Amino acid sequence: MSVLDAFPTRPLRANRIGISRLTGCFVVLVGFAFAGGMAWWQAEDLWRDYKISRSYEIADDARISNGECKTRKLVFTDCSATIIAPDGARSRVEMMFVDMHAGDYETGVVRSREEPRLLTLELGVEKISDRILTFLAFVGGFAVLGIAGLAMLLKASRLRRAVAEPVVMRPVVAKVLTQARTWLNQTIKYEYSLDGKTRKATSILKKNEMPFFLDTEERQVLAVVPQTTSTPILLDAGLEMLDLTDEERAAVRAAVSPVQDDIRVDRSMRW
Repeated sequence: MSVLDAFPTRPLRANRIGISRLTGCFVVLVGFAFAGGMAWWQAEDLWRDYKISRSYEIADDARISNGECKTRKLVFTDCSATIIAPDGARSRVEMMFVDMHAGDYETGVVRSREEPRLLTLELGVEKISDRILTFLAFVGGFAVLGIAGLAMLLKASRLRRAVAEPVVMRPVVAKVLTQARTWLNQTIKYEYSLDGKTRKATSILKKNEMPFFLDTEERQVLAVVPQTTSTPILLDAGLEMLDLTDEERAAVRAAVSPVQDDIRVDRSMRW
């Protein structure tokens, strides 16, 4: 009897679903916080310099004070300086761009021909296209991260609603794509087939838990899909994710007992 045939067909309740609301909230917070912080840091200066870049001239009567550029990871450069206008007014400018550059930057002050009160560094308008692309990449990337966190929370919410009451679970064989451990838990990405379509999912297990492996290479695992949704629940080796009876757990284990025994022996030899 195969493990899929051995799996119970009665409605089951899920004890855990393998999707962390805490992780989802953290991803949302980090993504949108960094996107907002980047926008707050760069947007105003970028908009001013874009307006200046459309038509500008050298401002020989203005001076630069406390100018500094730092390059990180060889290509990410951020510069800051204080510009002193002819009337003594001071304004701080900040900019960030990607540039393969060694040594110091030489620059001067420029002003907008359309709005002469607007001053900035010549370096800023020379790098305006690169700055815009860098800004969009960082803000967009972090925003996408935040959206991914929201999607995780929505998926978790739908799955919790789907298993709020006992429901028939469809067992599926899934292929492990990646498995990452942290000090807190482990994240497993895998793909599975359902209704003729190949889908991908991510589940979280406790740090010391193993998935329910179906082969000695530990590439195939057992998951279940509630009948009312397409989001799977990855099963742990102890089959504690679901409210199975002892007899049902024994029947499922018996279907793959030689494989499970080989996995336990192999892991004990590693230790």
